[in-house]
Amino acid sequence: MRKSLLALGVVAATAVAPVQAEYLFGFGSMYADYQVWDHGFGNDADNNGGDISDRNQAVIGIDGGAVFDWGQVYGFYDYEGVDRSGDDRGASLKGTIHYNLMDTNVSLYAQVYNTDADSGFHEQNRVLGLGYTGLKGNGWAFTPFIGAHQVNATFTDLSDDNYSSIDSGSNGGMLGWTGYYNTDIAGQNFTFSTWGEYEFARNSDYAAAQGGDWGLNGSINAMWNFHKGWSTGVLYRYTVNKLAREDYQDLLIYRLQYNF
Repeated sequence: MRKSLLALGVVAATAVAPVQAEYLFGFGSMYADYQVWDHGFGNDADNNGGDISDRNQAVIGIDGGAVFDWGQVYGFYDYEGVDRSGDDRGASLKGTIHYNLMDTNVSLYAQVYNTDADSGFHEQNRVLGLGYTGLKGNGWAFTPFIGAHQVNATFTDLSDDNYSSIDSGSNGGMLGWTGYYNTDIAGQNFTFSTWGEYEFARNSDYAAAQGGDWGLNGSINAMWNFHKGWSTGVLYRYTVNKLAREDYQDLLIYRLQYNF
């Protein structure tokens, strides 16, 4: 947990806006999730042959973002396994920033993602590169990025339950995106969104632990904004050679959300 708090300080430091920045709009929410691995399409058992339902868990979290005339920021914090005993929980946080270069929509992009578990699992990913913030319109936006990827991690190898340190430092590159579309259907308001991260040219230690020298990590989400301030929906979460699980893995996340 201490590492999570330290990473949160890093995220806050990177999100400091210029002194005379103009705020355009933003959002924030609190949410409760239930992550159901046995509602995926190909997860009959985990990598060690156990019952995949043992990975199901409840999560509470908070997220938010803001758009300024100079760019945009986003961050979230998850407290994971709240339905489990105190020694079987974890926490994850992420912070991102797009800082537009001069008067263009090309942005300097930075990201920090950190996750820790009480069992000793730890991973921190850092990305620095370029993005593009100009793909947007009335009720929609799509924001891609590409950058150099660094990692520091300690996690279970695919073959056993022993924790080992993974080579820190350069871990190839990352290509990613976020996007959303807000619309009305049959008189009801819905928000569809997606995010994804494609990792490539991983270092040999990380590739061995994750099942390949490339990986994919993302989500496709559908939220029904059913009442002022309240939303509910389903998130389809997928990975390939990620989360210390090789090949394709997926799950459904059921969410209830309060919007600020």
